[in-house]
Amino acid sequence: MFIYIIIALLVTLLAISYPRFDRDSKSLAYCLAFVVLFVFVGFRGANVDLDYRDVYIYFSNKVPDARYMFRDFPGFLNHLPPPELSFCVLVSLIKTFTLNVVPYVVFIYAFFSVMLKLKALRQLTQDEVFGFAVLVWFSNLFFLQEMTQMRAGLAASIFLLAIPSILEQNLKRYVLLILLATVIHRSAFIALPLYFLGTRSINFKFWVIAVIAVFVMAKMRIDMLSIILDYNVPILHHKLVIYQKIQGWTKFEVNLFNVIIILQFLAACVLYWKREVVLPRCPHLYFLIKVCMISVMAYYFFVRIPVFAFRLSDFLGCVTIILYPMLYYVLKPKEMGQLLVVGIAWCTMLLNLFHNNLMKPYYMCFFD
Repeated sequence: MFIYIIIALLVTLLAISYPRFDRDSKSLAYCLAFVVLFVFVGFRGANVDLDYRDVYIYFSNKVPDARYMFRDFPGFLNHLPPPELSFCVLVSLIKTFTLNVVPYVVFIYAFFSVMLKLKALRQLTQDEVFGFAVLVWFSNLFFLQEMTQMRAGLAASIFLLAIPSILEQNLKRYVLLILLATVIHRSAFIALPLYFLGTRSINFKFWVIAVIAVFVMAKMRIDMLSIILDYNVPILHHKLVIYQKIQGWTKFEVNLFNVIIILQFLAACVLYWKREVVLPRCPHLYFLIKVCMISVMAYYFFVRIPVFAFRLSDFLGCVTIILYPMLYYVLKPKEMGQLLVVGIAWCTMLLNLFHNNLMKPYYMCFFD
């Protein structure tokens, strides 16, 4: 686990130093951050994360090669495993020159996911908190998405890139980006209606009451999931059925008082409380808070299928990469704000590494 700590230390140093850099130094630091994080993700070994062997190698072995795809495309479609068509076509094309497919798939997903995530963070944050956004990302969702759920990681990167379109009221661009994200991972489809949440205002009492109501429903084991399954909602129904089967195998129990979920809710409350300070520096604040609240509600609403609850909540929770660094503006002097954000990031990372065991000891794919 030593390598994870070293990278976290380097990113923490970047977070503190980045605002003091001149323009050229910032560009260099940005490029170095991309190279380090991309190499770290793109060249990881097969036993580092939880999905590499159990998901990606397993499903890649079930995808026919490209010759079959070009000879009989309808037949090719009928023989595909559950992952999205984009993933299956990529695997099929790579199979034309090698049977060791997954390292190349990981390399491609890692390149675009890390590149687009960093671009989105740069667009959505100011220089004084950009490094802290990278640190918050690395401490949690980097492990969950870029290192594990790589399709969801790339889709979340595209969703973050789409957020400025809401402020600009550019519906066409937003829809195109979300449709692209949906091609990468079906869960991104849920982001389409989020455009209409808007960025100009928020009825915060409504959102707090909604979160509390969904939490109470989960606590009382009120079953709303069956209603969704009965209505056969497109895309969502298919994913729910799959995850319901997984739940039947794993018997995984969800913790209603999950520390990460509670932290999301509290951070949203604090940032709304200090909105007059934060809003001038983050014009997307109200939208980010709303999505953060929906992320919390998704966790509790789908509590009967914990794996789906986690993954949908994690996808929507990508907005926390932007929200948590905004806590920097809440405390004075600025060193206290820095300490708060760094403390949240490090505590989350240590929880993920040593309690949740998200990552195994790191090594590179050359040693597989």
